[in-house]
Amino acid sequence: MRPNEYDELLKKIKCSDDFRKRMQEKLSSPSIEVTEYEDSVSGTEVITAKHSWGRFAAMAAAFVLVCGAVGGGAYHLANTNRITKESSDISEIKTEETTSIFSKLKAEKELYHGDMVFKQDSDVKFRSSGLDIEPFISYMDQFNMDNEIDQEDFDETGRSITIYFYEKKCDEELKAKIEQAGDSGKVRLYDEEDYSFTLYNNGCYTMTDTAEKRTTYHCFSNGEKVLNDILEMYVDDEMLERINTVSKTEMMTALQKGFDNYNDGKAYYYPANSNEPIDCIVGDRSGFKDELWEFEWERAGIPSGDVDFYYLGFTINVDGYMQIYIDDMENNYKLKNDSDLEAFRAVLKKHLSAITEFDNVTLSKQYVLDMFDDNYTDGSVLYSFFNGQITENRECIVNDVDGLKNELSDLEWVVSIGSRDENEEFNDYYNYVAGVKISRNGYIYPDSGSKYNAVIKLKNESDLEFFRSILDTHIVLDDYGKVASSREILDAFREDYSGGEAKFRVDSGQFTGDTKCTVTDIDSLKKELTELKWVTCKKDEKGIYQNFYVAGALISRNGYIYPRSGRTYMCAYKLKDESDIEKLCEILDKYIEIQNE
Repeated sequence: MRPNEYDELLKKIKCSDDFRKRMQEKLSSPSIEVTEYEDSVSGTEVITAKHSWGRFAAMAAAFVLVCGAVGGGAYHLANTNRITKESSDISEIKTEETTSIFSKLKAEKELYHGDMVFKQDSDVKFRSSGLDIEPFISYMDQFNMDNEIDQEDFDETGRSITIYFYEKKCDEELKAKIEQAGDSGKVRLYDEEDYSFTLYNNGCYTMTDTAEKRTTYHCFSNGEKVLNDILEMYVDDEMLERINTVSKTEMMTALQKGFDNYNDGKAYYYPANSNEPIDCIVGDRSGFKDELWEFEWERAGIPSGDVDFYYLGFTINVDGYMQIYIDDMENNYKLKNDSDLEAFRAVLKKHLSAITEFDNVTLSKQYVLDMFDDNYTDGSVLYSFFNGQITENRECIVNDVDGLKNELSDLEWVVSIGSRDENEEFNDYYNYVAGVKISRNGYIYPDSGSKYNAVIKLKNESDLEFFRSILDTHIVLDDYGKVASSREILDAFREDYSGGEAKFRVDSGQFTGDTKCTVTDIDSLKKELTELKWVTCKKDEKGIYQNFYVAGALISRNGYIYPRSGRTYMCAYKLKDESDIEKLCEILDKYIEIQNE
């Protein structure tokens, strides 16, 4: 994908209409909320709110938020925390004649307290009940809570908090239910909340009025800060540290996912205040990942503003922030220690280099070897080629993969500076051979198991035929008898052959002489040959080299065509039906004349 296409894609990333519909129903339908709260409470750990008054401290609040499938997709660090500005600055603001949900809650705040759930990547990390909502109301009052955004501009991310607002009279109802449950310990929690507030760390949030079955959509410019501020109101310092701490295991998983997301031949460097990316290559993906893992990380919002950053399957900026998508969930990290920033930048400089620095520089044998996956063994691969209309596939077998790697690495290779779409490497290639794709046009493209990320190509065009002979030695067709297209038969002939002089041989023996021939109309000959039905076959079938013409291709009167177009072919072709041999001979006699000595 080109960078400009990538930028256009970023603007189009949305949750599906189906998902939005389902989420809105879950947020507004009281019947759904009732069933979700019918879970039994038995032995649940109670976490007491940091600020709570007048609530039974021993009452556990078990909440399960049904999130459904979350839309997402990797987008640039410069576009994080929503392109949408603070609600007060939004240009497209809905004008509601009805009172905002927050205003209604604020007017009745003395009647309510809250229960809060914090989630990280769909997992509940923290629950708290009996919250005094006055700090929340006072904090939110600094924003213009009346302004809304369109639902289509609403996105969900990996971290969220939801606060459910219940009337305080529900305490007595719950107490009675607990007493009635007795020793069973099973009790259904509150029937339903009157209001709810859900905030995602990208700034998007909803307000829901259960009675009116109404949900409104809003957005803050710095969602991570607002989310953390609310957590600090109701979570003690120890729990807050646990919530924001990123373990070594989690970071290794995140980095592995980030590098696995990488599916292009380059990395891209975006300087601050510039929309023009600079193509880069990663010097050592495995080493790069390990060195990033060595730093200590914490969760944090991505600050807005222009800053230099790279994209290589995930986004990483020079100020020590990373954004990685895991299962479509956005995860934002920053260096925990500011003192590590200089070392972090040194790691970026070590492993990310402008691709122009490698222009026409011969790569080492070890560099080429490191592109291959060491865990790959001999086995089947798919050979794909474009037949002029569609891409066709042939099954192949790789034998002696170590020999293949060693012989290829003995050739001279350079980094391919042009973009993948500008080259021809993907017209004719083997898909996933020891962690790479190998084009018969002289390119090697890194795949998931490759250590490096740049497409490389043969330095010398004169090595192309030898390169193809290496492939033919170690990768053999295992898909014979497949119907050949008309394009394949046409491509079997040399492009520069226009008819005229040809020759006929009885066999391919060393002492067998040639009989001179003349092809009277090469275009008509090829056209009528394509009208017959052909299938792929092995190149060493005996019938190929008996009673054959050499006329732009090798054409046997026994019903075979062997390509002579200048490329190294993996197969020959034979008539699908032997009954067509007579027709073949009639065509040959029609357009090829034997010259009298």
